[in-house]
Amino acid sequence: MIYNISKVLICSFLILALLQTVLADRISLEEDIADGYLNEYSKIEAAFILSGVTHPDSLPNYLEWYDQLLAKIKTFAFDLDDPVGSARTVFMYLHAEWLKTYALESTTLADIARKKEYNCVSATILYNIICEDFDWSCEAFETPTHVYTIFNNFQRNLIVENTSNMGFDIMKNLKAYSKYLAQYYPKNEVLSIGLDKLYLHENSKGRVITNTELLGLLAYNRAYLAQKNKDFKASYEYVLLAQQFNRDSRSNINFEVGLYYTWGRQLYLNNKHVAAFAVFADGFYRYPDNEDFLKNTFTSFYRSLQINWKNKDWAESARLIEEMVILDVLREQDHQNLRKILKNWYHYFNGKDDQQSLKQVKQFLEMFGT
Repeated sequence: MIYNISKVLICSFLILALLQTVLADRISLEEDIADGYLNEYSKIEAAFILSGVTHPDSLPNYLEWYDQLLAKIKTFAFDLDDPVGSARTVFMYLHAEWLKTYALESTTLADIARKKEYNCVSATILYNIICEDFDWSCEAFETPTHVYTIFNNFQRNLIVENTSNMGFDIMKNLKAYSKYLAQYYPKNEVLSIGLDKLYLHENSKGRVITNTELLGLLAYNRAYLAQKNKDFKASYEYVLLAQQFNRDSRSNINFEVGLYYTWGRQLYLNNKHVAAFAVFADGFYRYPDNEDFLKNTFTSFYRSLQINWKNKDWAESARLIEEMVILDVLREQDHQNLRKILKNWYHYFNGKDDQQSLKQVKQFLEMFGT
């Protein structure tokens, strides 16, 4: 619950900044994905919006680019009895015409449309969306470092590596593909794992994800780039948005944990204690075994309560206490601490004859044992 409350408060700014010029009379993209499904937006629309295409005149231009690409592919003489061959034809066409240059930071579909540059996320998103439009059922496989296409209706699972033009049906060319993978590993690690086992190692901690979840990886990659530019606020907001699409990303755990630490600490040191509390509480909600997140949550919580007392901001104090109750981490010592804090508020409101606030304080005191 705290995790969701924080998302509403913090992520809303990013959504407004990214999407309000595009939306007109439509609901926001975040509202559409809140249940984990896209209903109002198509995947290609969501992909371009997540790519940063927000100007009302620009989005139709990029959608037209996609429609023209799709129209071109539809002119190919596909053999309806050979879906594997048809999917291979589309794959080879994309690599011949649009997936020209691999670039690690070219993670958006706009990078492909503008510069013909791509990485594993942008290439897989484009390929999978095209295949869906041809009714070729496909998903993606996300590993801690990579993402692939998986076709699941071709009588057998067929895996496609989208960053290489030799990547179609990679299991048939696994030896060559293992050599390709080796360039992304330190030499000593390749020797330790074994060249013939690199693919299995790469996939041992992965999972199959839907194409909607795949879109979340685009937002994650934009979070990486924002962090690289020291824009931790934007990075954190992109992470919250990404989690709406992909709630169990295997490729971003270390990044998320590091970002929660960095952004939460920066907020705390800048005396933005309530915002720091939201970040650390989100982190603990997502990673409940992380004791440091729990300690930082308590530290920012109590510091926020002190400042709220100084500013006589009862509404904010009540909200924070409610969130801690929901998080279900308060110990007996915390109950004692909160009773002292609440009694100060009780005497304050009693002196002001503020019966409504007194009633709220009494409810909390009863909760923590008067």
